[in-house]
Amino acid sequence: MQAKPNRHAPQVARDCERTRLAESSVAAVDVCASRMVQIHVRARTVRMTPRAMSELLGTLGHAVAKQAARRTGTAAALTPTNLFPRRRGEA
Repeated sequence: MQAKPNRHAPQVARDCERTRLAESSVAAVDVCASRMVQIHVRARTVRMTPRAMSELLGTLGHAVAKQAARRTGTAAALTPTNLFPRRRGEA
């Protein structure tokens, strides 16, 4: 039995020319000529519209602020890089 195509998912051309916008040791962000954004996190890729990426950024920002407040009582004390400290053996 074949899965039905998701009519709500944006269609992405496989041969679309991509431009790398940002890259770190954990993730990378590309934009396609069709304006679709691709977020690569390790072995996973998520494709979304620019508006969806903006909403995701806002959600992640709220999460960072809440976690900082939980850990220290003030959101200004931590940066995103030390917000979730690594544990021994964790990448």
